[in-house]
Amino acid sequence: MQDFVILGNSGVRTTLEGRMGAPPPVFHLLPGDPPSVLVIEGSRLFEVTPEFFEALQNNTDQARQELLDLTRIPSNPPREHRVPPPTALSLNIAQACNLSCSYCYADQGKFGGRASLMSHDVMRAAVDELLRNACGQRVTIGFIGGEPFLNRKVLYAAVEHALTRAREAGARVGFSITTNGTLLTLEDLDFLRTHAFATSVSLDGGAAQNDRERHARGESAFELAVQRLGPLLKHPGKARITARATITRHDLRVLERIEALFAVGFREVGVSPLRTSPVEDLVFGGEDWAVFLGEMIRAAETDWQHLRRHGTLRFSNFAIALKQVHAGYCKPLPCGSAASYISVSARGDYFSCHRTVDDPQYRLGNTSDGLSSDLREDFLRARHVDLQQPCSSCWARYLCGGGCHVEVLRSGRSGCDYIRGWLEYCLRSYNQTLREFPTFFSKGDPS
Repeated sequence: MQDFVILGNSGVRTTLEGRMGAPPPVFHLLPGDPPSVLVIEGSRLFEVTPEFFEALQNNTDQARQELLDLTRIPSNPPREHRVPPPTALSLNIAQACNLSCSYCYADQGKFGGRASLMSHDVMRAAVDELLRNACGQRVTIGFIGGEPFLNRKVLYAAVEHALTRAREAGARVGFSITTNGTLLTLEDLDFLRTHAFATSVSLDGGAAQNDRERHARGESAFELAVQRLGPLLKHPGKARITARATITRHDLRVLERIEALFAVGFREVGVSPLRTSPVEDLVFGGEDWAVFLGEMIRAAETDWQHLRRHGTLRFSNFAIALKQVHAGYCKPLPCGSAASYISVSARGDYFSCHRTVDDPQYRLGNTSDGLSSDLREDFLRARHVDLQQPCSSCWARYLCGGGCHVEVLRSGRSGCDYIRGWLEYCLRSYNQTLREFPTFFSKGDPS
């Protein structure tokens, strides 16, 4: 009898040898028609027969052993290795901003200090270090702030410098930028198109939702951004334009936000719940997470109907989750912070990511003395998901990776039930999407 039909691609073994405490769960059951089971090691998803599902549900020894025998990943002996050089870099070229957003974790990019702009010397040193170790790989350079277009000269110069250094190193380089969109000129739009920028625009929905928290000194930040972005949204060229909305507890609706942004021309929109902020009243609390889960599912269900009608998904949280399930994502860390990705402050210090700029506990060196491999390794070793609590006993740990390092440290893990609920929904949706729209998964890698 065939009890298993594999759905996603096999992941990789990530278990940390010598894990302490009680054995973690081996699999997670997902009721449905047909039912499926997530084998946690390797993030592998299988459809199973109803009879086998029931046997697993009843925790019978025979069914558990059969599952383990058929899905076991060969064990590889642990080996010591140095963390490889990063392949992605974000340059905080403008630790300043022309907007004043009530929830901003970065204090308008100043991170509690003074406003500052990155110099050409710091930029060149950081880019040179990244490409010195590229060894023919593709690397990515991101620009962030604050608002990076406040330091337009260094932005333009950085791209030209990186392209020159990449040619010399036999490497390829891609570019990304996060902007509020309000300062863009026609020259900037051509620049983004020409250099195939992945452009993330911070907008929180329509004018009313956006301008309640994002302030432009008496003007509508929404109207300014949409006006400046209009030509790029109509004619993106090589650029890829997405919008990212921050959700505060003042308004937990998701569908209305993303639909307002689709209406002005965005083809991809994602959302992020506010977990940390200097204004505590805006941060998600315990009861908000269940409401937010319902809102996320409502938005995903609507977007799934868009897939049926038009062959595409536009809600990036949902689309990325489905493609990651298909790829068998199995991650011992929540992101590439300090591993494949690092950030450089305007003054030339290396930090684990753009969220940790100017925080001494996340400092990893500087552009004068170099990036410290020892500090990176210490940072990563302590944050493996199998060493986090209560992560080590959670079925979703290799899909989640343990949550953003900074947010967990500052606000705890109040959103874990939401994460598990969202992942369960996406796992079940994956089965249906794979059956009805298998070509969806051939349209590029998950980001």
